[in-house]
Amino acid sequence: MQHYLRYLAICLMLLIGTHRVAIAEGQAQVDQIFALFDSGEAMTRESIEQNLSLLEKLISSDDIERIEKLNLLKCWNQPFETEEDVLHSLQHIEQTMAQIPPHASPHFLTDFTLCHAWFLQQKGDINGAMSGYTKSIQSAYEHEDIRLIADARSLRGALYSYIGDFSEALDDLVTAQGLYESLNLTGWANVNLADIATSFRRYGDPESAIKYYNKLKEFYSQKGNKEQVANVTSDIGIALDEMGEHERAIESFRFSYQYFKEHKYPLIAAINATNIAYSLIQLNRLNEAETYLKEAAQEITDKEPSAYSFMKLFMAKIRYQQGRYQDALDELAAAEIAFRVMHNDRGLIQLLQLKSDIHAAMGDLPSAYQELQQFIALTKKVDDSSSAHQTTELKVKFDTSWIESENKRLLDNQKLKEQELALLEKNKSLQLIILLLTGFILAIVSLFAYKQVHRNRHLQTIALTDYLTQLPNRRHIYAQAELYFQQAIKQKTPFSVIIFDADHFKKINDNFGHEIGDQALLTIAQASQALTADRNLIGRIGGEEFLILLPNTHAERVWELAHELQTLITRYGAINLPVELKLTVSAGVATLNTELGKQDESFARLLKRADNALYDAKNAGRNCVKAAKMAD
Repeated sequence: MQHYLRYLAICLMLLIGTHRVAIAEGQAQVDQIFALFDSGEAMTRESIEQNLSLLEKLISSDDIERIEKLNLLKCWNQPFETEEDVLHSLQHIEQTMAQIPPHASPHFLTDFTLCHAWFLQQKGDINGAMSGYTKSIQSAYEHEDIRLIADARSLRGALYSYIGDFSEALDDLVTAQGLYESLNLTGWANVNLADIATSFRRYGDPESAIKYYNKLKEFYSQKGNKEQVANVTSDIGIALDEMGEHERAIESFRFSYQYFKEHKYPLIAAINATNIAYSLIQLNRLNEAETYLKEAAQEITDKEPSAYSFMKLFMAKIRYQQGRYQDALDELAAAEIAFRVMHNDRGLIQLLQLKSDIHAAMGDLPSAYQELQQFIALTKKVDDSSSAHQTTELKVKFDTSWIESENKRLLDNQKLKEQELALLEKNKSLQLIILLLTGFILAIVSLFAYKQVHRNRHLQTIALTDYLTQLPNRRHIYAQAELYFQQAIKQKTPFSVIIFDADHFKKINDNFGHEIGDQALLTIAQASQALTADRNLIGRIGGEEFLILLPNTHAERVWELAHELQTLITRYGAINLPVELKLTVSAGVATLNTELGKQDESFARLLKRADNALYDAKNAGRNCVKAAKMAD
């Protein structure tokens, strides 16, 4: 009997051990599949379905954490290839959102909101998608969920890029890139890098875009990922088109076109056919272009508004060139609906210009004029946005230090949390040691917080200073100006401003290089400080635009000082810059008007008058000073 009990105990131990091993092996396989999805590596629809089915079999019903991960994968991997797919997936996602249990983790809630927003974007609901992305970002920062911060900012950045807000786009995308690289998520980092390249292309810098695209192409070539090579090659073609190199663009598009056609991706092949047609139109090879567009039309329908809009626009251009004006207008009518669905103002501008030309060719001048007015209004809207972001590249370079600092803080915090959890898990049975370690960790956290306060103060100083000239930036100088303005109003003392910028600064960069351009800006800053002897009265408020505050200065004196400034800049430029570069500035001056009924009601009004004077100086041929008109 004793031997029998011993034998039974051994068998039970073996069974328990085998069961534990089986559970451990199952969990390891589950985590391996999760890691595959997290890596961002491309998978076929069949492979996705097989892995999701396997996860459902392997994950036990009481494993809440892994069940949440599985449900998130199901959300992100809903079909979206057609409009019907997107609508059906959205319906399923919204039903699931309504049934989320109250004990769901913050990570699950945030990621599910992000997934919902992405499908709203596929539907064409840009506002809903943007709102969802922003909500997810706020939640991810609140819980310091680094991976979700990266995902949400990457998606929002790509959407900002599409609608033309490149400053916000690059701010998001650069932040996401740093986090992805820190987390060693190479696959997602490459996807994000492609969006950065596309943002530079849309911003009007195709050369920088091609550098990023070539980096991605080399990476995918080394990995043997031919599909991604084809995708990136197509992106390179678009950038080449924007550089005017249409023959090279056609070569890139045809490479991608052939790949996707051979590998049975008819829709993507059709999109590349549309791109080929655009390049051919630019080369006036209309018959070839029409052949490609007719082929594309067999696959691209209004269910894919992004591709459909440009396909119709390009066909309208051909019809216009052929003199088939009514057919061209019919094509544009279909394109316009699609452009408006996608909020694509850049496409609408091209459409309205062509539409005006067609009406003019038909002799319908009132309609041509009406379309031209819409074209001008929309162009002004886009140009105003572009003007507001004309220093985007500089802003991103400036913000990179802040972004890196913030990313490092998040990663450091995550590491501290991981260390704390590991210690607690390892020492559950040693409560005294746990208490000691917890106290030690709290001390580290306190020290980190103390250092963070000092770091934040340093960052605050950086945030108020222009990185190149070390002058106050726009935010800082405007705040100073508001104080001086209010003081002048209260004490009834004079207050004047000079707003000026470098003449033909783009030509300086183009002809002499950005390094000389930066030296020109530093020369202007030095001359301005020589004029005022107080750097806090000078601010850089744009790429080549500066503002000088002059408290207790009358209109006659500010007029003299503006001319002295021009002389100083010319003198300093002769010392610091190449001989062939003649550095000059245009300036507008304004003085606070204290006359009853005409008093400037705000600093913004005073600045606006000075800015109008600067505009007058530019129109007068530049290299001159103009005084602001009296306030109304």
